Amino acid sequence: MKIPVRPLPTLEFKYKNSRAVSNTATLLGVLGSLPKYFGLIRQLDAIVRETQPDVIINFFEPVAAFYTLTQKKRPPVVAIGHQFMFQHPGYVRTPQLWKQLFSMRIYTWLLGARATKLALSLYAAPDLPVKKIFVGPPILRKQLFSLATNPNGDFALVYLLNHGYADQIIAWSAKNPQTKLHCFYDKPGAPAEFHHSAALTFHKLDGEKFLKMMAECRHVVCTAGFESVSEAAWLGKPLFLVPVENHVEQQVNAIDAQQFGIGIAEKSFTLDRLAELPDRLPTEKFRAWLESAPTKLFQAIEHAVHSAR
Repeated sequence: MKIPVRPLPTLEFKYKNSRAVSNTATLLGVLGSLPKYFGLIRQLDAIVRETQPDVIINFFEPVAAFYTLTQKKRPPVVAIGHQFMFQHPGYVRTPQLWKQLFSMRIYTWLLGARATKLALSLYAAPDLPVKKIFVGPPILRKQLFSLATNPNGDFALVYLLNHGYADQIIAWSAKNPQTKLHCFYDKPGAPAEFHHSAALTFHKLDGEKFLKMMAECRHVVCTAGFESVSEAAWLGKPLFLVPVENHVEQQVNAIDAQQFGIGIAEKSFTLDRLAELPDRLPTEKFRAWLESAPTKLFQAIEHAVHSAR
């Protein structure tokens, strides 16, 4: 967006061994930073008073959500995030994760309190105006839509949210050198590109490069982040999903994608089941759903404005 940007810090997940989410460390980090967060709310309030926006759009950011919850005199707010699907009765039901889901629903309620919610979803679902919930398609970066998809890709593209999983990729590749892998990760100090073997190349995180290689690959292997899953579905690339450990949101994302028929979910990066994936996914229905994004966004904005009058 060609507008001034004022960065403010926010809450962060803490990880154990560069792999699993540490709930204890995350909670302690949040509690220890509470004075800072209250200060951020005051800063945000000052920015709103200065700029006088007609509407605030919050992409599931907790400090902005606490501002929404605590300030009586403020503009209407639209809160956007696929996490708001946790409040939708048509979303994935996973009884085995009920404890984690209970906590997640409380968290999503807090982040959407006193706001109109736009719940992003891989597929259409009924709006719930009484709950101020509207369902819309993923909102994806525009570079994706100009890419030409290669239907004959000869490699699997791997995205690791945390570099602690790299050892699993190295071990599997050593036993399966016939499968070419290109792996993007966040390892500190890693070179832009490192050829580990003839079959395995590591790349430092690079959004533009990753997206171009996604258009060229045969399969996408990744942790179950919503945007990565959505981009692969747009390009017709079947998914092998490994949710980050102790990350309930990604665990549910993986189940949702599997039920939607765009991939398979596993607990580790042992990629033996890659052979089960088709070479390509149909894209017509999903792309048609994405075309409704502007309409659904404006619908949520109009609801927020009218309900505030």
